[in-house]
Amino acid sequence: MAVRKETIKKQANEMVVQALQPGEQIVSGVYAITGPSPWLMNQLGLLGQFFVDYYYVAVTQQQVIFVKMNRVSNRPKEIAFTAPLQSVRISDYKRSSLWSSFKYNVPTAAKPLRLNVHRIWRQELDALVGAFGVPVA
Repeated sequence: MAVRKETIKKQANEMVVQALQPGEQIVSGVYAITGPSPWLMNQLGLLGQFFVDYYYVAVTQQQVIFVKMNRVSNRPKEIAFTAPLQSVRISDYKRSSLWSSFKYNVPTAAKPLRLNVHRIWRQELDALVGAFGVPVA
């Protein structure tokens, strides 16, 4: 079971490498939880787990890669989707003391996907958001 940040990053990046173009490198990657506030989902207990998905979001010089993660073991399951970096739009970036969040406009979805990122991933989140051209406060 992957618990440590470095273990999660290593395992997810091994899967991300499969989707890279020749010469492409990973700029940054974060472990994110979808859905409303993690505080709210914790209050719902086990029921709240049905409303969230876990992803490792990696950004390269050319694309964004979403890796679906197993909710119990934190291991990568599959590459959920990729998108060219130029087509990516993020909004509502909120940097908070414990859970930061932003919305990602998924090309195939009707509404944006809200991603929540824990503070232990703050350095990687700053690099990821910076790659999208959003100023980091």
